[in-house]
Amino acid sequence: MKKSVIILFAFLFTFQYSHAQNMYDALRYSMVNYEGTARSVAMGNAFTALGGDIGALNINPASSGVFRYTEFTFTPSIATANSNVNYLGTSLSDNKTKFGTSNFGFVTTFNTGRKHRGLVSWNIGVAYNKDNNYTNVISATGRTAQSSWLSSLAARTDGIDAVKMDINNNNDPYYNFGPSDWRSVLAWNTSLLDTLPGTYNLYKAATENLDRNNIVIGGELEQRYNLITVGNTASSILNFGGNISNKLFVGANINIKSIWYKMTETYSESAINSNDFTSGFDSFTHRYTLKTTGTGVSLGAGVIFLPVKWLRLGASITTPTWMYLYEEWTEAMSSSFNDGYNQKLDSPLGSYNYQVTTPFRWNVGIAGTIGKIAAISLDYENVNYSAISMKDKDDNFAFTDDNNDIKNNLGSSNIIRTGIEINPTGFFAMRAGYQFITSPYKHNGSDTQIGSLGVGFSGKSGFFADVAYQQLMKKYNDKFTLYDTVGTQTAPEVLNKNGWWKLLVTIGFRF
Repeated sequence: MKKSVIILFAFLFTFQYSHAQNMYDALRYSMVNYEGTARSVAMGNAFTALGGDIGALNINPASSGVFRYTEFTFTPSIATANSNVNYLGTSLSDNKTKFGTSNFGFVTTFNTGRKHRGLVSWNIGVAYNKDNNYTNVISATGRTAQSSWLSSLAARTDGIDAVKMDINNNNDPYYNFGPSDWRSVLAWNTSLLDTLPGTYNLYKAATENLDRNNIVIGGELEQRYNLITVGNTASSILNFGGNISNKLFVGANINIKSIWYKMTETYSESAINSNDFTSGFDSFTHRYTLKTTGTGVSLGAGVIFLPVKWLRLGASITTPTWMYLYEEWTEAMSSSFNDGYNQKLDSPLGSYNYQVTTPFRWNVGIAGTIGKIAAISLDYENVNYSAISMKDKDDNFAFTDDNNDIKNNLGSSNIIRTGIEINPTGFFAMRAGYQFITSPYKHNGSDTQIGSLGVGFSGKSGFFADVAYQQLMKKYNDKFTLYDTVGTQTAPEVLNKNGWWKLLVTIGFRF
């Protein structure tokens, strides 16, 4: 993938002009934006020192050691992504909403009979906590007579023998070329590309005319683009915790991570007046779909210490996650011309297995409490993304360039989380949180700020319910092009503002 094509600081998706696993994919699956219970989210996930919440088990495994009862939680959620795009002077807004489950699990406590010294109790927890959400959308539309996506593809196709791209009974061109050239094969066989006079491997697009010795765009084009991503990463956690002398709480996790990501990208061009084009071009549409699934495993350990009754100190570490990923992708191209000719073709299903190892993560935190009336907490987390590595199990050198890109372009991200909870009545609580996340890129990128608010209700029967609202406080400003510049045909820029919000509701019981 050419880095000049697109760099999206939202880290949620990567436009792929040609299919390849790369630094951006590895970063996407390595980043974490915890979605646990509504209580943990409402307080900015600042639970390293606070503990006592199932949603915080993957932040600090010692969270379970604070429990002195059995608790069940279930947290359905809604995530909405929105974008506002300006392209070729046209503004367009879009949004995408997905329902899901951010958390479910339980923690149970076993008392040892000791009251004050030694191992007072130990805990077992099993939980599912979402680590990241990939819901996003971008839509753009505009008119231009200066450049074309197909022109960019024609330039990329130069040098490929046209005969080898023909689909016939004796030739399956998809397997003559790598996946990066499937787009050319589709365009050639839907008559969207043609060879230049007297050549067999130099091309012009159906949107281009020959003007003496120059290749120019034939007329005005209506361009449309849509990108939708969905999916998430989530941790299934087996947790063990303990309470030592009511002063030191410890915990350890085995984390099984699931990865699911789907991207659907659609691009089309339509002639405002098909008679302007010597090919009779009327319209074309290209669709690219990528789906990634996988699993990973990591270990975590943490402590919470109470030097005095009202003060808590916490620390935790999580090992790299060893991920095993499987990708599938497919492309489709359709064309129509003003003489009535039209065609639609689908590529084969491409697939690939590879591995990603994420970096270590570590947290430290401090929290203060005023009885059961109020709590305030502050966390610091660090993760060095330059330690990400990619691997092909059959080829040790397959990702050499990508791993060098990771080392040269990614660095440490510093994460600050803070939260407050006020519970003046004993059954009703108000919460607020804030997160500041520095860019994982060494040389560019945007810092992220996330705000959250929430309330909670606790009944005497052990039933409780919490609600949290979380929002990206400052929208990402993205600038990218949908295709390459070719000669004097300058590709126009897409100016996009991405944002999102989430709503979580936790229902739970404790006894």
